[in-house]
Amino acid sequence: MLKNRKLIVLMSAFLLMASSHVFAQIETGSEIETTPVVTDENTDSEVEDGDELVGDVKTEIQILPWEETSIAEATPIPYDAVRQADVFWYKILWRVIDCREKMNRPFVAPKMPLITVLLDAAKEGSVTLYDGLDDEFTTPVDLEGIPALSSSVDSVWVWDPETEIEALTVIKNDFNPETVNKFRIKEVWFFNEETSTMENRILGIAPIMEKYGELGDYQGDVPLFWAYFPDLRDKLVRTPAYNPLPNGIQLTFDHLFAMRLFSSYIVKEDNVDDLRIKDYTEGINALYESEKIQEELFNFEHDLWEY
Repeated sequence: MLKNRKLIVLMSAFLLMASSHVFAQIETGSEIETTPVVTDENTDSEVEDGDELVGDVKTEIQILPWEETSIAEATPIPYDAVRQADVFWYKILWRVIDCREKMNRPFVAPKMPLITVLLDAAKEGSVTLYDGLDDEFTTPVDLEGIPALSSSVDSVWVWDPETEIEALTVIKNDFNPETVNKFRIKEVWFFNEETSTMENRILGIAPIMEKYGELGDYQGDVPLFWAYFPDLRDKLVRTPAYNPLPNGIQLTFDHLFAMRLFSSYIVKEDNVDDLRIKDYTEGINALYESEKIQEELFNFEHDLWEY
């Protein structure tokens, strides 16, 4: 009981001293610091620091519950230096990424398809485009020099049901990114003696457009152009891609290729006659040949070790 009374006395003394200090400031005319409240002149509502108002509406809206980091200034992780003396075996392969497969849908996402990223990089001048048949990157081309990307004008006869007259109408055909459903990549696989690991590097990428005749018959795949992949990485790492993984990690197109989050099949391996698989086999046998090359690549790495 005595301790409680002492505590009450001490608290009372403290409150009395604080109140006397405030009264003394008022009597002497000294200013008391206060926190200013910023209000909007039109709405008289309080505006927090960092928020911008246009009229009565905020210009920045945070959609997700957390603040996303910007990747505008991101840079790709550089490749490790490889000495030629450490590479005693390598193989060059050509693969096709078919975006009609479920795993490859992020490459043709409506918000930012990969073909749009490639064209934007070419317009910015950050990457050089090469002829669609030049996978050695020796023949540069301009966007205007690619027929499939330039607008074309056709004259067609259109029947008017009201006047019952068939009139000649001019139709302008613009490039449609949705017509690109495949991508061809050129890559090299090599065994690095210094790290004792099998490594791979993507060398180039080419968007593929399916070509059809006037009667709608399929005539084959046409590569629009080739882009040297190492020069393209600066653009890819700053472009967000759809995340197929349910873990909340922010992925870019550079991550999709580096982590090999895609499905593909081999269409060619380096050979003395420079033949593609479809040049010496077709149908289901071409698929078997593609799987055979992939299995040989796996077995080569596996046979280098002893257990």
